[in-house]
Amino acid sequence: MLDLIVKKIMTKNPICISETQPFSELIQIMGEKAIGSVIVTDKNFIPYQILTLRDILKILSIGNFDGTILDVLSFLNKQNVQLITVNESEPLLNALDLMKQNNISHIPVLDKKNRVVGIISLRDILREFPGIVFIDTLTGVNNRTYLSMLTLKLQKLKTIYCVLMIDIDNFKLINDKYGHSAGDRVLREIAKTIRENVKGYDEVIRYGGEEFVVILYRCPPDHAFKIAERLRQKVKLIRIPEIENSVITVSIGMVISSRRESLDKLIKKADEAMYTAKREGKDRVKIFTKGKNHSL
Repeated sequence: MLDLIVKKIMTKNPICISETQPFSELIQIMGEKAIGSVIVTDKNFIPYQILTLRDILKILSIGNFDGTILDVLSFLNKQNVQLITVNESEPLLNALDLMKQNNISHIPVLDKKNRVVGIISLRDILREFPGIVFIDTLTGVNNRTYLSMLTLKLQKLKTIYCVLMIDIDNFKLINDKYGHSAGDRVLREIAKTIRENVKGYDEVIRYGGEEFVVILYRCPPDHAFKIAERLRQKVKLIRIPEIENSVITVSIGMVISSRRESLDKLIKKADEAMYTAKREGKDRVKIFTKGKNHSL
């Protein structure tokens, strides 16, 4: 699912309407086709905007409207707004990320020649892959919502497990100095590094802005610490072109499960150990124990 490209799920040959056509024709098209969006083209049939059912309802709320599609765009202040598009060969998660960032539910799909070849909607994606709501669209690992799915599973688990809280050191400085695109690249690379260095059945979750929670199953404490250390060292090998001569590091807090404690409590303890690592100089792993946090 994570490797799926937009082309595989998009609706091909989307309905388009010219900016010179009357608004009444748009109503007729959407009613007859039972669709939630229509792509607007200019006089040269080049797509440059999209109108959704939500836009139509705004127009209808003012009463009778007998203008053209161009008049509609003017009323909605959409004339000078750049059309958000996605290429048909891009990962499906890219489309989801655009929807999230721009609070939209439909995106026109372009081919290599920038021609509209389809449209992709949030409704279609969720219908096809309901589990995708638990994926962080930027990094491709699970999101914080996924933790609610784990609670019952972990309650039934008969063996101990380990929780790691991983926080990127000086992440705000990276964003401020090199820009958010560089920061996003760091997040993606770290998520990829974590995923590649734990077992396939272990859990990797983007917990917050620059924080990741990792749950290691079937892992004795001494081995879990070695995995955490390996993750810390692997992250330092990451190189981002936009960040010259800069080594990326993480601080990691670690806690071993107890049958009496909930996942939320364990995450809080791992978080406390992680902050101890921060206070002691960053770029290190600390284990939570009663009363103090220490390295193994």
